[in-house]
Amino acid sequence: LLGRAVKMDPLIQTQWDAMGQIDTDHRIKLIVDEWGTWHREGSEVYSTHLFGQTGTMRDALVAGLTLDIFNRHADKVTMANIAQLINNLQSLFLAHEDQFVVTPNFHVFEMYMPHYNGQSVRTVFTAPEVNFSKTDNNPDKLSGLAGSASLHGKQLIVTAVNPSITETRETEIMARGAGIKAATATVLSEKDIHARNSFENPEAVQVKKAEVRIAGDHAIFTFPPASVVQLTMELA
Repeated sequence: LLGRAVKMDPLIQTQWDAMGQIDTDHRIKLIVDEWGTWHREGSEVYSTHLFGQTGTMRDALVAGLTLDIFNRHADKVTMANIAQLINNLQSLFLAHEDQFVVTPNFHVFEMYMPHYNGQSVRTVFTAPEVNFSKTDNNPDKLSGLAGSASLHGKQLIVTAVNPSITETRETEIMARGAGIKAATATVLSEKDIHARNSFENPEAVQVKKAEVRIAGDHAIFTFPPASVVQLTMELA
């Protein structure tokens, strides 16, 4: 599922290149409509809900990977729409009668909100790849860490996903041309990527604060397995 999610990146680039053959100045931008996961029936909140599968931590990883791709292509994508908002596939909320709960996807969207109105900046991630196989004869791989960044005055917002469900990623974060004098982290992560919020346990998956260490002019942070992270850094 995560491997299919990151195919949004080459999809945007190939569409952009094709459009550029006619629209050489790229006056027309891209709209990505109804992105998100699609699951088999079986985990609906209520039997009458069509495609009402309950979103899990794995869906939250998909959301983070996809939103970061859109951010990295801010010059190309002018609008992108999550497929559903309530009670349907990768929705942000679940509701039935007087019951209401936020999904892990909601937390991802909330964590990515600080990018709004920022200046997209180039990011380079280096990490061991995650190897997997859909079948014995069909190996594939994911970037071991991927994300995006935006600048707001002297505040730098970085969001990133560690798609490995077993490996932590200890990272060194540098801002070229500036020093990092302070940083905070918000983390969404669970040991079980199938963890979810329910009416019975509405806070099973929620964000937590984590420590970011400052070493000289850069930051050091360890990304937990299967995590979506927002880093807010103050630049010197």
